[in-house]
Amino acid sequence: MHTIHLDTIDSTNTYAKLHARTFPHGQITCIFADEQTAGRGRQQRHWISPPGVNLYITFFLELPLDTANLTSIGQILALSCASLLQRHKLAPQIKWPNDLQLNGKKVAGVLCETAFHPPLADLFLGIGLNVNMDKTLLDQIDQPATSLFAETHTIWKREELLQELQAQFEQNIERFKREGFAPFHSLFNSILAMKGQAVTLFDGQTTWSGICDSVTPQGELRLLLPLGQTKTFTSGDVSLRRP
Repeated sequence: MHTIHLDTIDSTNTYAKLHARTFPHGQITCIFADEQTAGRGRQQRHWISPPGVNLYITFFLELPLDTANLTSIGQILALSCASLLQRHKLAPQIKWPNDLQLNGKKVAGVLCETAFHPPLADLFLGIGLNVNMDKTLLDQIDQPATSLFAETHTIWKREELLQELQAQFEQNIERFKREGFAPFHSLFNSILAMKGQAVTLFDGQTTWSGICDSVTPQGELRLLLPLGQTKTFTSGDVSLRRP
């Protein structure tokens, strides 16, 4: 894996998109920064990125456009991070499609952006993991959030976490290229947040209400709708339905 370390940058995803053609062909490039001045999450949300406390990473890779379940690639990175946290005796859940939670609070999020130059797709997979953020910084986030430090009261070594995540992601990508999402289906379902609960899902056009049922072997979310039918989604924003 080719690794690039930056002290500060506006956004690791933006940097990757600007420099993608300079990266080594045929391998994963990992860009990580100590600080982001314009970090981004899904739905163009601002990602608070203070210096020296968290991991701000973008993985760049190219895959054939006909790769099975290519739209689920962001979930592979989320699962890689979840596996890392499990090895450290934590109990992450994934809020579909690719937000990680600890005790119901967001600890990491994945932003997947793509560009196409047939027969290949450029994949820019950004992940922010809250590592040593304290309560003062966490309270600035616009949703319930936590960090590894807040959960364990221990200072974590970011460089070691980075190396673990790189190794796990590289291993998972090799399997994904061979077998698609199917080998990861069971693990994802076992840690799916809000399973069995009433949720709403906005797919970009329509807001759907139903019961969060499961993830399909292709990585889609399956909702049970009020009249008993099921509907699957390839993307969307899910939240608990308020009474």
